[in-house]
Amino acid sequence: MMRTIGKMRVDLNDQRGFTLIEMAIVLIIIGIIIGAVVKGKDVMKSAEQKRLYSTFVREWQMAYNNYYDRTGWILGDDVDASNTTRDGHCGNGTVALAAALDAQLTRVGLKPPADGPTGLSNVRSYTDANGRQYTLTLSFNYHVNIGNYIQINGPAGVPVDLGLAWDRVIDGSADGTAGDLRYDNNVTPSTTGVAWPLATAAADNDSQIYFLLDF
Repeated sequence: MMRTIGKMRVDLNDQRGFTLIEMAIVLIIIGIIIGAVVKGKDVMKSAEQKRLYSTFVREWQMAYNNYYDRTGWILGDDVDASNTTRDGHCGNGTVALAAALDAQLTRVGLKPPADGPTGLSNVRSYTDANGRQYTLTLSFNYHVNIGNYIQINGPAGVPVDLGLAWDRVIDGSADGTAGDLRYDNNVTPSTTGVAWPLATAAADNDSQIYFLLDF
């Protein structure tokens, strides 16, 4: 019996907690894992933003240029399928949307950009880094301040993080006021656009992204 008690005392004395060094190592490993997860999410979001530009905006920019090369006309100059009432201004006073744009392209043997998950070639969905969801509509328009342009907007405005990413891809910097991509928080485009809000900011309902067209 005495031997058993003595053995229990020895075993209890051998049970030690973590040392400060061991705890520090564990915390460092946890920090590395958390950092890797956060970084991985950032990389995935960046890839999604670039992919959305390539498969959506860029496809429409190419369609616009190809249509002009083939016909000498401006895509979306008029809002009907034949594009017959032309003045060189996109939309001819009214925003040109998917049905008319798709028809204008197919009438001259060009394939419209693919439909998105919404079933429309000019509408896409996007969820920003804070989980806010947006429906983005692409249209062709004209304003005397900036000429012909592609417009991106939606009922809840445009997501700031997406616009910042696109601006860096297109113009090499993200200020919203210069280059081929402009940002505005008003439904009427200004000559220079306005500076981007913080990436974490909620979108202004009237915010727009404008992609300037060459002709």
